[in-house]
Parts: sequence; structure tokens; C-alpha cells
Amino acid sequence: MKSIWFLSFLLIAVLFLVVIYPGIETLPGIPFAFLLVFKILVFVAFFSIILFLLIEVKQLTHKIKTIQETEKDEATGDHSDESLKELGLKTGIDPEKNYQEMTRQILLLAQSSLVAQTVFIYFYNEADDEYTLQEFQTALHIEPKPSFQAANSIFSNFHQSAIPKIFSNEILKEGQVPYYEKNTRVGTVMLVPIFLKKGVYLGLLGMDSVSKEAWSEDDTEMAKTFAELYSQTVWQVDVIDKQMTQMKFFDDLCRMSNESSLGVDLLDLYKKAGAIIKKFYNFDKMTLATFKEEESRELRIEYVEGLEADYSIGHLIPVDGSLFKKVVDNGQILSLPDYEQAGIQYRFKPDDLPLFPFRSCLGIPLDFGRKHFGGILLESFKVNNFASEEAETLSFLGKNLSEIINRIRMHQIMKELALIDGLTGIFNQRAFKERFATEIERCRRFKTSMTLFVLDLDNFKRINDMHGHLFGDFLLKKTASIIQTSVRSIDIVCRCGGEEFAVILVNADKRSCLTSAERIRSNIQNYSFDKDKISEKITVSIGISEYQIDGNDLQSIFSAADNAMYQSKRAGGNRVTMYKPN
Repeated sequence: MKSIWFLSFLLIAVLFLVVIYPGIETLPGIPFAFLLVFKILVFVAFFSIILFLLIEVKQLTHKIKTIQETEKDEATGDHSDESLKELGLKTGIDPEKNYQEMTRQILLLAQSSLVAQTVFIYFYNEADDEYTLQEFQTALHIEPKPSFQAANSIFSNFHQSAIPKIFSNEILKEGQVPYYEKNTRVGTVMLVPIFLKKGVYLGLLGMDSVSKEAWSEDDTEMAKTFAELYSQTVWQVDVIDKQMTQMKFFDDLCRMSNESSLGVDLLDLYKKAGAIIKKFYNFDKMTLATFKEEESRELRIEYVEGLEADYSIGHLIPVDGSLFKKVVDNGQILSLPDYEQAGIQYRFKPDDLPLFPFRSCLGIPLDFGRKHFGGILLESFKVNNFASEEAETLSFLGKNLSEIINRIRMHQIMKELALIDGLTGIFNQRAFKERFATEIERCRRFKTSMTLFVLDLDNFKRINDMHGHLFGDFLLKKTASIIQTSVRSIDIVCRCGGEEFAVILVNADKRSCLTSAERIRSNIQNYSFDKDKISEKITVSIGISEYQIDGNDLQSIFSAADNAMYQSKRAGGNRVTMYKPN
């Protein structure tokens, strides 16, 4: 392209001299035909340069557009792989592909440098005394076995000494080369150990040749270099893989935090956290537990993942003596590589360890500030199952989960306070409407009944005017308490305003509830309200209505019960009246 540009400019310069410079065409000795051809060539050159200029402008416009789209994607978080490729940018790293490519290059280099017919890498599994093939390069038509037993071969006990070895034809007896699918002619085998960063034996780099004296001890130094290069590759790929795993972990954690609204159910939150932990940690049982009550020494299991035959949701765990003690009492990370070495007698309750022989665990606290309200415990049937870096990331998850839990709990407390009557401590009118609507929907879905009491204290104004508002408030609080203790725990007691109360009796018809209404009336009538040397008695008028029989919505059912209550008032008070439609 540059040569075409140069030729075009040269021809245009000549055109200038020929056409524009005075007298140049009148020079003697230049044939007219030559000048004509020359002018045609100059015209072609001029046309070409215009065409190239247009092409360059188009390409430049395309590049500017691509850059603008990329910047826009950067701002919106939408990264288009196609636009990045057009700019010549490399996107993403695939550790698996990088590992395979680098391993292949190392083996090819080792094969060519040491003139081997086959080069291979096997990883060692000490538990099974077995080698497993990772990668190979061969000039033969026979592939190495995917795995083989080390016993009774040149590989037997190689991991114990783990030093480079060369086996010649005299040593390679039948059965001593177990890594080929078929019997193959082998004159020399060289084995070089591969270690991880901490000196842990990973496996070996091996190669063979048909020559009986293919290599000497000096060649092992070069082979060791290839083994170390491969070890470095494994380490680097492992680091990249761990970094990418951590990025995905924090991405999932961030998503959980962003998607956990204040109104989310705590069990749903625990499921999300459990899914993240299950995705990034290897365990056999996860137990998430929180304190049953404020000053309790018992934890209640809120969520579990893994083994289901063990303790499950709802089980209570004594803190003292259990694995949770260090976690929730001191707020420390608990890491036990081996229960037997640590002398652990039981996990949560005496004699539970023989039933489920867990061997190692990793536990973190759930806390808010300096207050610990629970913890998460991961357990495994394997010894040394949890790495030290896993404790740090799990602790980070615990802190984030703790923040979310406390945020949700504070929202629930605020919501409950908004639904609680400040004087009596029972539900207020707003809560009454919400709960009533909920119970109506439940009745419609399950075809059940529901009864409503509307209660109003008789002659309360007289007592309030006579003894003052402080005594009146005292009387209202005691009345609310009497009503609560006179009905079932599943029934809903509310203060609707002033001296008027309401009770929602779930899954009950009004005739079966008549006894409960009479109990409330009798208990209030017989109670002596004594405070600051003031003693008073008071009575209550009660009206009863039932869902569907007396109405199908809040307004109609409440109106029916309210009318029945005023019938009790007109009859002298201190009585119970069931609503009867006219």
C-alpha cells in the first residue's frame, strides 16, 4: 500500500512538471505519443490516489464508530466481543485452554530437544497407587493408557525418592513399561518428578526412546528444566483459576446482596447463601444456626445443605460443649483439620459423632458489631478438607450475610412497630386491616370459616373523666392483656381506637366462639383495676359476626359485628350478642 502511494505522488509530481511548468511540453526530442501515454498514466495515478483516500476515510470512520460503541458499552457495562475484536483487543482468559496449550508446547519442546519417541505427563494418586494421564506427545500410532497401577513396574515407589531416573534396556523387562496400550519397543525410559510450589509430589514427566542409550545423566538436567517449567505452568494456571473463582464468588455475593430486598423472607435469603457456599466450597454438611432467644444458650438451626439424615431445620443445639461454642462466644473462625487429633467428643450433642463420622470442619460467626447472633459450620467426612484461604472468603461471606440479616431484621422490627399500638402493645387498626384481609384470603383459598369480635368498654368515659387519663390508660392496657389471655394464641387481638377492641378468631365459626366471648366478658367484669389507691370495675359489650354468613369483606363483616355490639350496649351492656341479619 505504501509503494502505491509513493508511485502515485511521483506521477502527480511529474504531471505538474509536464502540464503546468511553462515550456515543458515544447522541449524538443519528446514524442507526442509518449507524452499522451504519460498523461494517461498520471490520470490513472491521480484517480487511484482519490480512490485510496476515499477508502481510508471509510475505514477511519468505521474505526471511530467502533471506538464510540466500545466506550458506550464500557459506560453501560455491555461489552460486545465483536466490537472488541475489531479493535484487536483480547477478551477474557480461559485457564483450561491456556493450560492445555502451554503443556502441549512444553511436551513438543521436550520431545524435539531430547529426541524422544513419546513424552508424557502423569499425575500420581497415592491412595490408589495409580498414575493418571494428563497430556502426551508421541511419534507412534499407539497412545499411552489413561491410567495404570504403579506396582510391579519401574514406577513402583518412584514417588518416595522422587529423583530423576533413567532406565535402560537391561532393566526394562516385560511388564515394566505399563503405560502403553500394546507391547511397544522401548530402549530407554527417563522419569523426572514434578513438584508443586510447596514441594508436594504431583506426578512425573516421562519420555522413552527406542535407543538403548538414548540419554545420559546430563540429559536429566534439561528434563528437570521442562518439569519445573510445567510445574510453574500449573501454578500460574491455578492462580488464575483461583482468581477467576474468587471473582465469580464475589460477583454472586454482590448479586445476593443487591437482590435481597428488605421484605425478603429470611429462609429465602439462607437458600441463596447456601447455594453460593455449595457452588464454591466442597463439604458434606452445612449448618446455619442462630440464637433461639436474646439471652438463650441454645441455637436454632435455620438452614442446612447436604446430609439430611443429620440435624435439620428447627433442631435446637446447646452452645456449651458444641462446635459452635468458639464461633458464637468468641466470634472466631473455627478450623479443625481432624476431629480425632483435636479430641472432639461430639459435634452438637453427646454421642452424635459415631452416628455421622465427620472428620473436619470450618466455622464462621454471624455477628452485628460486637454482638454474635449465630454461625455457619461446614463439615466434611474427609481430613484436612478446608484450606486456610477458604476460611477468609467464607468469613467475608459471613460478614455480608450478617449485614443483610440485620438489615432485614431491623426492617421487620420497624414494620412491627408501625403495626403495634403504642399504649397496649397489641396490634393497631392498620395491622387489624392487614391481618383481616390476609385471613379472608386464607378462608377463600382453604374454604374455612372465621369469626370477628368487636368489643367496647361500657362507661369508659365516666372512669376516664373521674380518675384522669393516666388511670384510663392503665385500664386499657390491662383490658388488652385480659383479652389476649382469654383467647387462643393463634387468634389476633387488636385495638381499633379509643376503648374499642377487635379479635379475629381463625378457623372458627361464631357459635363455637361464643364460649370465648363469654370468657372475655366474665374476666373483665370480675377483674379489679387497682392503681394509686384507685379501684374500679368495668364491663364490656361484645358483638360477633362470621365470614361469609354475615359478610364477604372487611367492611360488611366489621359492620355486622359492630351492629351486634351496639345491640349489647342498648340492652344494658356487659353482654355478648351474635349478629342476626334482618
